[in-house]
Amino acid sequence: MATLLNTTKVSDATLRSEAATGPQWISAPFIAIGCGIVAFLMVAARLYQQQYAWSAGLDATSPEFQKYWMNLLFAQFAFEAVAAAGIWGYVWFSRPRDLSHVETHEEFRRFGVFVALIFVYVFAVFWAASFFGEEDASWHQTVVRDTSFTPSHIVLFYWAFPIYIILGITAYLYGRTRLPRFAARHSLPWLIGVAGPFMLLPVVAFNEWAHSFWILEERFAAPVHWWFVIFAWSGLGLGGLLLQACDYLHELTTGRAQTYEGTGGPDHDPALDFEREAS
Repeated sequence: MATLLNTTKVSDATLRSEAATGPQWISAPFIAIGCGIVAFLMVAARLYQQQYAWSAGLDATSPEFQKYWMNLLFAQFAFEAVAAAGIWGYVWFSRPRDLSHVETHEEFRRFGVFVALIFVYVFAVFWAASFFGEEDASWHQTVVRDTSFTPSHIVLFYWAFPIYIILGITAYLYGRTRLPRFAARHSLPWLIGVAGPFMLLPVVAFNEWAHSFWILEERFAAPVHWWFVIFAWSGLGLGGLLLQACDYLHELTTGRAQTYEGTGGPDHDPALDFEREAS
């Protein structure tokens, strides 16, 4: 929307020259730092498991389990609550109040940060859904659970899941408060890509309740596990967001919206009409 309202800024020769020479809009330091922090948190959790899972994590009634695992669980809850409140609060309260007069260079910079946040979010989802998810399966094939809180669950459900949820909501808030095109309306693919993986956490409660009563332990095709698969598939919504981001990037670098003239489709992007109305 801002790019349409400021066409002289969009078509600036300097911006086009920079866009043609390389991907300067990509915030590489942000990606490196963000992924580094996520990797540090995940590797630290894995090393903690290596140290205390077998020595103190097999009997939930033992004093050692309370000391090394339940205290860890409570510490995770406290850390995540502070992190979520701090990060979301900063993104929301520092938001610009007027998105109708955003300089193109600034919009380009924000777009790069937005893409970086998505990259870090996907990186965190990988740790949760792939690495620790598979680890949890191997743990249950080896050790019969005696409680809903196991060394694998405490890290997977209450550490890895909340971390990617915090990052996903952060990226969504950032796009809604900094980028005119995403602020004009909700992006359905982006909503699916964030809300779907988020729903994996509520499913945990149903999963634990079912295992407590049905004891369908490691039959991975059991109905209690179906929702994990369905909501994990919702991450494919990021493919739709990619198309929207490419369209946005085209608009930023060329100063004009995508057109479909001569292809049997509309001769303009109908979404931009909505943006004008929303403004």
